[in-house]
Amino acid sequence: MELLKHKLYILTAAVLWSTIGLATVLGGDPGLVALVRAFGAGAVALIFFRSKSFSSMLAGFFLGILFTLYSLSATVLGVGVTAFLLYTAPLWATIASITYGEKPGRVEGLSLVLIGVALILMGLETGRGPNGLAGFAMGLATGISYGFYISVARYYSRRNSSLNVSLGALPYAAVITTFFAAFFLHHRGSVNINYSSVVAGLYLAIFCTVLPYFLLSKGLEEVKASTASLIGSLEPVLAAVWGAIFLQQIPTVTLALAYMLILCASILQIILTNR
Repeated sequence: MELLKHKLYILTAAVLWSTIGLATVLGGDPGLVALVRAFGAGAVALIFFRSKSFSSMLAGFFLGILFTLYSLSATVLGVGVTAFLLYTAPLWATIASITYGEKPGRVEGLSLVLIGVALILMGLETGRGPNGLAGFAMGLATGISYGFYISVARYYSRRNSSLNVSLGALPYAAVITTFFAAFFLHHRGSVNINYSSVVAGLYLAIFCTVLPYFLLSKGLEEVKASTASLIGSLEPVLAAVWGAIFLQQIPTVTLALAYMLILCASILQIILTNR
């Protein structure tokens, strides 16, 4: 019963994360939504933990890019495609980990090939629409930034700096998000401050940043990391479901195939590397 409760913690976190794209699109202004999210999460994080370490700054840099570009990509490309592009993170995390002396094995190599094929399919499909290539590039950048964040977090967590790269990173992420959001708003030439964007940003700060990370940490007290990763793989699937139900964003056959390849790559890596 105790194990089931901790699995439910992780499941709840995955469900909450799956609503990021939907909340962003409904918020109306992706730049403002990302800005409110970053500052809200950073303010809450400062209450519980403060860090001036290089690891916090580095992790915050990648999170700041992630927060901003995910919002923009979800608005341009769609919530399902963006969520699955985020899950290409293992490819970039593996590349980044090579700089730390880690070498990918055969399982990782096969997973990376599947992700690579999925990226080609998604790029060809999304490139046909207006602003599709720009949206794809931003979505791809979210996966890259998240992958590098994972690599940094893993590297420093092994050196007893897990809080530095989690709560300690959020205030620095707010600074980076401010820079990118200001550039985006300046380029657009106008700032549309509206309640829906502020509410969406606050929702993301509390229910899609602080709360799910807390639930994940609680769940990992009893649940193995491999099991947690399998549960977490529901996130992009649910994101695609929310996009289809609430935004009528129905994936094409090509995109659905790409989604399946990314899921297979994630599950394959999780299962086979933990035998």
